[in-house]
Amino acid sequence: MSSSPVRVAMLGTGFIAEFRAQVYARLDGAKVVSVLGRDRTKAEAFAGRTRIGHVATSWDELMEGPEFDAVDLCLPNHRHREYGLLAAAAGKHILCEKPLGRTEAEAIEMFQAVEKAGVVHAYGENMIYAPDFREILDIVDQGVIGKPLWLRGKEAHFGPHSPWFWQKELSGGGALIDMGCHLIAVFNMLLGKAPEAVLAHTPTLFHDTDCEDHAIALMRYPGGAIGQCEASWIQRGGMQVTLEINGEDGMIAYDRAGITQPIKVFTRSRTERYFSEKLENDRGWLFPTVDEYWRYGYFDQIHHFIDCIRTGARPKVTFADGVVVNRIMDAAYRSAATGTWQPIAA
Repeated sequence: MSSSPVRVAMLGTGFIAEFRAQVYARLDGAKVVSVLGRDRTKAEAFAGRTRIGHVATSWDELMEGPEFDAVDLCLPNHRHREYGLLAAAAGKHILCEKPLGRTEAEAIEMFQAVEKAGVVHAYGENMIYAPDFREILDIVDQGVIGKPLWLRGKEAHFGPHSPWFWQKELSGGGALIDMGCHLIAVFNMLLGKAPEAVLAHTPTLFHDTDCEDHAIALMRYPGGAIGQCEASWIQRGGMQVTLEINGEDGMIAYDRAGITQPIKVFTRSRTERYFSEKLENDRGWLFPTVDEYWRYGYFDQIHHFIDCIRTGARPKVTFADGVVVNRIMDAAYRSAATGTWQPIAA
């Protein structure tokens, strides 16, 4: 490919698209030339904030605008398959936000389409690109704690920003598919394999939704290792991500919660300033996350995607990995419905 910037069309104008736009504004070698959003007023406002030149509300309108090489698919879950297939058919490289599909069947269809089209496809699991996780993975790979035996992860806050998350028909599920997917992908990468069976519990404890607002999944991996995943929309106090890896010779503990941030701010007055994702309060103690787009792995994720487009390399996490995550979550939902361990096909 030439030395010209990779031209990207942003599909979506929501919270994740805002994160991604912060990266593209700081990334050499890529330029967002168009944005697609369902609401033109909202899309135009997003384009104005992020200095994107073309706004579209449909795929046809997007294709009539400036030429682009790739799409960054940040639309709601029920739009992933539709726009993934359109982009693949048009020969566009795709970075798709997690989860790949609402179900394994949707994810497989998307994977088959991108493989047939011969485009670069990256599954948008940002956690594996986060600096903290890269450090953890390196420690595990070097054998510092020995063979991992038990992994325990938790991701929790008090619920998503957008209404569609709370409707199962649109989202595919609740806290498990929204947040548990992160931990499942991390466990798979740390252990270098997928689990063979899962036992899950997915109750709705507080919110008025047909989705689960809390999920616990216990995964059994080949060789005996255990992965314990907790995902919740009922935790007050903002975002918390924790991870423990217990090995034969040691352990690793990780805690990324607001209260652990090095900067702590107290104010008696109400503030409109953004401090960090999923923060519930606008006064009192506030904990800013500096360069959130970098801390969460979005910068290195997108940089890697653009580099793969330029070099033709296969991304470290592809739609194939997204299919596996969807397969595990499908089995977890079957387990929750039956109250039994469910096998996970290889």
